[in-house]
Amino acid sequence: MNSAAEHPLVTAYLREFDVSSAPLPAPRRLELREEIANHLRETVPPESSDLEAMHSIAAFGSPAEILGQEGVTERAGEPQTPPRRTALVLGALVIVAAGLAAWMFLSPSALLGEGPDGEPTQPAAGPASVVNENPTGPERVTEGTAYFEYLAAIEAMPEPLPAGAAYPTGVPAGLDSGQTDDGLLQSGAGATVAHFSWLCAWEAEYLNAAAADDAERQVAAETMLTQWPSYGFVADLDGGWATSVLEPLSFGDVAGLQKDLPQTCSQAGILNVTAP
Repeated sequence: MNSAAEHPLVTAYLREFDVSSAPLPAPRRLELREEIANHLRETVPPESSDLEAMHSIAAFGSPAEILGQEGVTERAGEPQTPPRRTALVLGALVIVAAGLAAWMFLSPSALLGEGPDGEPTQPAAGPASVVNENPTGPERVTEGTAYFEYLAAIEAMPEPLPAGAAYPTGVPAGLDSGQTDDGLLQSGAGATVAHFSWLCAWEAEYLNAAAADDAERQVAAETMLTQWPSYGFVADLDGGWATSVLEPLSFGDVAGLQKDLPQTCSQAGILNVTAP
């Protein structure tokens, strides 16, 4: 099956796999690629929305995770891939028209954290971040219930993004298409995008600071990451993220964080992220 008959995100995934799988022996590389391609083409039909495709691919695992099981990227002493966090249960809520109309009167620029002069209230200077206004990923929209949930969640975040990062403009297209069995629109998807954009930015900031041997930035990022579990945005009942990702940082071990970063960013609709 050629790429014209598959979802564009599947095509992008397979291209990334082709580049990353070079160390594998050719027979195994071709065999594994065929298995992956068949699975993704079956679970992500060409007519799938970008959001549906993104979620299916994130659940399947990144090329780095798959190849890690083949011994391509694993290094001695690295912990296993952290258990996937259980997403916070998003209840089925009816979107009240009056509530949505109230949001329409608010300035999107104010909700995105801009001051009265139109300048961002969060730091503008700093190294470039994977979390920016136009990140790699599905098409984004600036309308609909999920978008206004996103704006509200950004304003409600207890802490800002790191310097050099910016919340993406809009939310992945298709968030408003999800419905419950009762036919009611599902609420909270936009907020989830905002929350994981924040976490993606700070995980990337920590790893970039560690790679640059910038102790000041590293400590600041660790302080922010330490606060994440207390926000209660996701249900981490077994403490898997804290155990596999957060606690090792106190010993200078970033392997768990490196493996978690692509997954975290994908939850925000930010794809093809690789850890430094």
